[in-house]
Amino acid sequence: MTDKKGKKDKSLGFDPLAWMDDDATADEAPKPKPTVKKVKPKVAAKAKVVKKGKVKPYVSELGLDVETLESSFVLLAPVAEDMINQFYTNLFEQYPGVIPLFENTTQKQQVQKLLGAIKLTIENLRNPDKLVPVLVAMGERHQGYGAEAAHYQAVAETLLGVMEEYAGDKWTQQINDAWTGALNLIADTMLGAYKKEEGSAMSKEQLAELKYLKAAVQGAQTNLMMCDADLNITYANDAVIDMLQNRVDVLREIWPSIDPQNLIGECIDSFHKNPAHQRALLADKNRLPAEAEIQLGDITFKVKASFVEGEDGNYAGNMVEWQDLTEQKVKELEVARLQSAVDSAQTNLMMCDADLNITYANEAVIGMLAHRVNELRTIWPGMDPENLIGTCIDGFHKNPAHQRALLSDKSRLPAQAEIEVAGLTFSVNASYIESPDGEYMGNMVEWQDLTEQKEKEREVARLQSGLDSAETNIMMCDNDLNIIYANDAVVAMLQKRVHELREIWPTLDPQNLIGACIDGFHKNPAHQRALLSDKSRLPAKAEINVAGLTFSVNASYIESPDGEYMGNMVEWQDLTEEKDAESQIQRIIAAAAAGQLDERIDHATYNGGIKSIAEGVNDLVDTFAAPIRSVAGVMDELSKGNLDIRADGEYSGELEELMRSVNATIDKLQESISSISTASSNISVATSEIATGNADLSNRTEQQASELEETAASVEELTSTVQQSAANSKRANDLAEGASAQAEKGGNVVKEAVVAMSEINSASKKIADIIGVIDEIAFQTNLLALNAAVEAARAGEQGRGFAVVASEVRNLAQRSAGAAKEIKQLINDSVEKVSEGSKLVDESGDMLAQIVTSVQEVSGLIAEIASASAEQAAGIEQVNSAVTNLDSVTQQNAALVEEASAAAMSLQDQAGTLDTATSFFTLPATMVSVAPAPRAPTAAFAPAAAPRPAPVRPAVARAPAPAPAAARPAPIRPAADDDEWDEF
Repeated sequence: MTDKKGKKDKSLGFDPLAWMDDDATADEAPKPKPTVKKVKPKVAAKAKVVKKGKVKPYVSELGLDVETLESSFVLLAPVAEDMINQFYTNLFEQYPGVIPLFENTTQKQQVQKLLGAIKLTIENLRNPDKLVPVLVAMGERHQGYGAEAAHYQAVAETLLGVMEEYAGDKWTQQINDAWTGALNLIADTMLGAYKKEEGSAMSKEQLAELKYLKAAVQGAQTNLMMCDADLNITYANDAVIDMLQNRVDVLREIWPSIDPQNLIGECIDSFHKNPAHQRALLADKNRLPAEAEIQLGDITFKVKASFVEGEDGNYAGNMVEWQDLTEQKVKELEVARLQSAVDSAQTNLMMCDADLNITYANEAVIGMLAHRVNELRTIWPGMDPENLIGTCIDGFHKNPAHQRALLSDKSRLPAQAEIEVAGLTFSVNASYIESPDGEYMGNMVEWQDLTEQKEKEREVARLQSGLDSAETNIMMCDNDLNIIYANDAVVAMLQKRVHELREIWPTLDPQNLIGACIDGFHKNPAHQRALLSDKSRLPAKAEINVAGLTFSVNASYIESPDGEYMGNMVEWQDLTEEKDAESQIQRIIAAAAAGQLDERIDHATYNGGIKSIAEGVNDLVDTFAAPIRSVAGVMDELSKGNLDIRADGEYSGELEELMRSVNATIDKLQESISSISTASSNISVATSEIATGNADLSNRTEQQASELEETAASVEELTSTVQQSAANSKRANDLAEGASAQAEKGGNVVKEAVVAMSEINSASKKIADIIGVIDEIAFQTNLLALNAAVEAARAGEQGRGFAVVASEVRNLAQRSAGAAKEIKQLINDSVEKVSEGSKLVDESGDMLAQIVTSVQEVSGLIAEIASASAEQAAGIEQVNSAVTNLDSVTQQNAALVEEASAAAMSLQDQAGTLDTATSFFTLPATMVSVAPAPRAPTAAFAPAAAPRPAPVRPAVARAPAPAPAAARPAPIRPAADDDEWDEF
């Protein structure tokens, strides 16, 4: 049974009717519950029907239906504490006579005691030898409490009723009969332990019952021993004697004289190191029952001592239950070691019972399933790796029936398989678990998550396939540099060079590389081993020369997932032909760079791509050599002045462009030289004519400059006169603007006066209206005074005083009305006069507005005159400036004409020089030009009339004309039309 803290407690001292407790108080009276059935007579218990494959129904020696009692208690266990509490509530309500028996305890304490007693009874139904002595001892105590037979009947009836209520529909007649029989047996056993009064004789039934109980205790499997108050052994059953006999050799090491067959009369002090302490404990009823484990060498005993009191209630001795735990402790230790090993194992372990409900899962399997929980929940939505215990493993299986048949068949286990679940791969190994009797108890399943391993295996397979078919020459070796892999490409490469390689490695066989050590490739294997095992120096690439061959090798580091060195991968490349071709290509390039295009590559020994490259390089040199030689020949002829030549040959691409460009250049040179030759002749004739025209132009320009200077002086005088007129106009305009402004201000004052008179007129009208109101008030007041006088006259003597007042008020009203009329007349006169004044002011305003308008018009006209005068002054000033500038420009033109005349003479000389230079080139006959004939002088070039004397301002200094060049024959050019010179 279990206490509040959940600790296991198999103490036999729990007493459901131990009502006497010195330091407790009774709980308040409970509420009544429905009346329950009377306890039925004791009947034979019926066996409970069980499922196939379970243990057969068991009926104890006491005639109790053990399985029905056990299964029904399991049904009620979850609500047991509430049920017992309700039991005491109903008991106190229905049988108030029992309440005095509970004066020294509380209902809460009694609930725990009764619950413990029921659990104890259920646990020992299959062990009557242990149960009966406890019930007997309890009966003796209950007799001292004052419990009577009727109390037992009340307890049984109430307990059955509450159990049926809490069980509900699951309470059957079979359960009711089983519990009725058990309660009757308990009551009979406890009542049978009651002692009769002194001198009374026992009945035959009681003697028979006592004999039966003694025989039961003697033959019980529980090891029982009893002693008196002096701790001398007074009884020991066969079981305890056999137990001690089995351990007698060990016991005699601490108790040399022990004889298990003659225990009666021996004192148990011999078992104790401190007998005085044990005597004090065993004699103290409050400290018993007590339980302890004692260690004697390699033997472990569990002893439980209970208090035995005499008829007078005093200490009479003790009963001690022994249990040899030696073998149990060994098994527990072994189980603990196994449990610890399994719990901390890296292997994913899970156990299930015969119904495939999980009973155990170590941390490793929980961690594995937690890592994959998202995928697993797609097929098992409620899965919780942290709460596997109690769940059924059918959730992992598509066909649970098939798996159940497999797991329960010992002949088919252990069995291993790989299963695919939710895209994951697991390896499972199921083994069979059986009891010592060979009965199927369940299974242990070892799990292994192969998902990542399978993915890696597939990746390795892909890599293997790729490497095998790769054109790259790949070789792998282990950490001892023994070759473990070589693809077809590297084998073919080595096979091609096997004859050369065998000069340094005679045993080399490219077809049997696996297992060979790569030290054979190295002059200094120790150096290579140090390099290949050093991760920090890899990957490393190098070119090696072996037996006249050149290879490129790239070595990389291969390590395990833990970072451990596993070997290397080497990529090979045969560079022998490539290096030779590279050397020849460099030689040709160097020769070409030096202008030697006769070098070629000897490609007869090459194969494959290298041979194609060599042939291509030779073709490339040939392709460029021919056009270069052709262009060189053309350039040589050009250097001799021969333009009657062409670059021949058929080419394509940019070489064709080169040939076309060379020929185009020759064509352009022919055209240019021909054009230059013709142009130089023409220029010679033209420059002669220009020189003559420039001389005439110089004379005419000097005459024009003199006339412009006189015009400039006249314009300056006119400018001064116009500027004075403009200044006077501006002064008149300023005065007109001032008068216009003053007139505008006078008009504004008149307008303000008109507005003020209008406001006065409006205010006067308002005052007249107010006076009218006052007049009306006076009229009303007069009328009221008249009415008051009439009323006072009607009142007679009493109204006389009031009549006097009314008369005065009437007089005042009349005076106010008269004054108001006079004021109103005056104000009306004022209004009329103000109106006349307003009219006059309005007329003044209109006249001033007309004056302002006239002044503004005069001011506008004067402003326009001033503006026109200013514009005229500005225009004359601009004319003056233009004439001045024109005079300056004319002076400069005269100087430039003289310079142009000198330049024309120089150009004529240069044309002669150019003509001499072009005569060096030989042109095709079709391009030779005829020199033009010189033109006859015309009248247009006659000297101009001499200019009249006039002061001329200094012209811009001009450079002296160059000295005339040596005269050369002027080219003859045909006569031309000179009309273009007539106008000049």
